[in-house]
Amino acid sequence: MARGNAQAKQPKGQVIAVLNMKGGVGKTTITANVFRQFYLHKGKRVLLIDFDPQFNLSQTVFTQAIYERLKKEKRTILAVMEDTSEPSLYDTGKHSRPVPAPADLACKLKYRPDHPTAKLDLIAGDFDMVKFSLENSNSVLKAAKQRFVSFLGMAQAEYDLICIDCNPSSTFMTTCAISVSTHILVPVKPDRYSILGLKMLDTFVDRLTDIVKKPEKIVLLNGVPKSNYDPEVENALRSDPVFGPQTLASSLYETTLLNARPNYTGFATDKKIAHSKVLKANIAKIVNELHDALGMS
Repeated sequence: MARGNAQAKQPKGQVIAVLNMKGGVGKTTITANVFRQFYLHKGKRVLLIDFDPQFNLSQTVFTQAIYERLKKEKRTILAVMEDTSEPSLYDTGKHSRPVPAPADLACKLKYRPDHPTAKLDLIAGDFDMVKFSLENSNSVLKAAKQRFVSFLGMAQAEYDLICIDCNPSSTFMTTCAISVSTHILVPVKPDRYSILGLKMLDTFVDRLTDIVKKPEKIVLLNGVPKSNYDPEVENALRSDPVFGPQTLASSLYETTLLNARPNYTGFATDKKIAHSKVLKANIAKIVNELHDALGMS
């Protein structure tokens, strides 16, 4: 009986949405590389979900052949949102097959032989998700959201941390991600437009009246130059009475290692090239601080 009670009290995994209302702030880069190191350094079970119809996260870490196989096998996030037995680019599914289990869709990216429970998995994105931005049937959207919530509930029982890479807009998918999240990680670059995107997001979340417990916000400065840097915008952010306390002390510094390359598929921190150790050390500091901000043991 005691053993059963211990299992029942096992905490659910944290859910963090990576989101800013402004594009180009590094959401996908952070999702891929920060949480790849999070899994590695903290030995956690981490699930990445590519929830952006542009599926940049999937393109970052999967080769075209692997992604096309996953798409053919219907192992993308689309299978969570609707029954894909009769797929259509324009029509949302009207059938009601059960929501697939996380293990049916997740693709294993990394694992640690020295830490058998640690793993890094990804559920691939899907361009067909764009149709949910065009759908105007409340019943269809409600059913899709219910499926997503149900899926996240199952995933929380299997993973310590679930990271959702979101698209930069106030769409149905954005509200879905926010509704299931315990935290929102907001990447901002040290420019006024990124800060404006942060403020717009803050207002948008506050206006979601159907979400009783709002996700906690964590702000991460990204793309900070190492030289010739004017800290005016950063200083204003850190001194802001609302956003200052939410901003991590550590910043992700600007580096060409994080730039996407057409001839490279995978995580930037796996590149065995000059300055990669410096990048890993930078991300490790962020991971340690983020781990504490999430309240993880």
